[in-house]
Amino acid sequence: MKSSPTYQLFSHYYDELTYDMPYALWLDIIHHYGKNKQTVLDIGCGTGRLTRQLGFQTITGMDQSDMMLDVARRHDAPNIEYVQGDMRDFDLGRTFDMVTATVDVLNYCSSPDEVIQVLKQVYEHLASGGIFIFDIHSAFKMNEDFNDVTYSDETDHITYIWHALQGEAPLSVVHDMTFFIKDADDPELYRKVVETHSQRTYTHMEMLQLISRSGFTIDAAFSDFDMENAVTEVCDRVFYVLKK
Repeated sequence: MKSSPTYQLFSHYYDELTYDMPYALWLDIIHHYGKNKQTVLDIGCGTGRLTRQLGFQTITGMDQSDMMLDVARRHDAPNIEYVQGDMRDFDLGRTFDMVTATVDVLNYCSSPDEVIQVLKQVYEHLASGGIFIFDIHSAFKMNEDFNDVTYSDETDHITYIWHALQGEAPLSVVHDMTFFIKDADDPELYRKVVETHSQRTYTHMEMLQLISRSGFTIDAAFSDFDMENAVTEVCDRVFYVLKK
């Protein structure tokens, strides 16, 4: 699947817009469960900002956006291979010690059936005893932070207005985003770009039920980057560590 022209432009500014993402907290979790692991597949790797910090012997980054991958490949990282693929339907012809899908990648599954598809694809790409780590928005966050709320921010090159609108499906959101990108030749001019992204999440109980149908064993489930935190009704982000 090729990227749209709009998303091609957005990919060049993705890292600048996500300057405040706490990637180090994701890395702490991955490294904790990734001890003695050698190979990792990072699903939804985007521009590779987190992928480049994983530190495993062999790393494969996969993303649906060809332009995101183009940005990722500009960084010199000889131990990383980037491939284009859809997490719901891919076949890399090999298995990995660990698979990661961080920063709410699975929230782009539009239905429970799509979640099952991803889980089964990952299961087939894991070696025996392999670990799958992913996180999703909590139901609380979807209802509180993404329920007809508007956000805005600006950097040196770009300003955005982000409307988080309640979607039609249960616990879903439509991210209606407008970007104003400064012209490189004339800083008084801005180019307007509009993007729309949809996400859906699931309650903890729903996710446990989906996992039980996938063949995985749940090694751990916790919230908000703290491996000691139980999954509660008021957390923001839920993490799942699954074992094959």
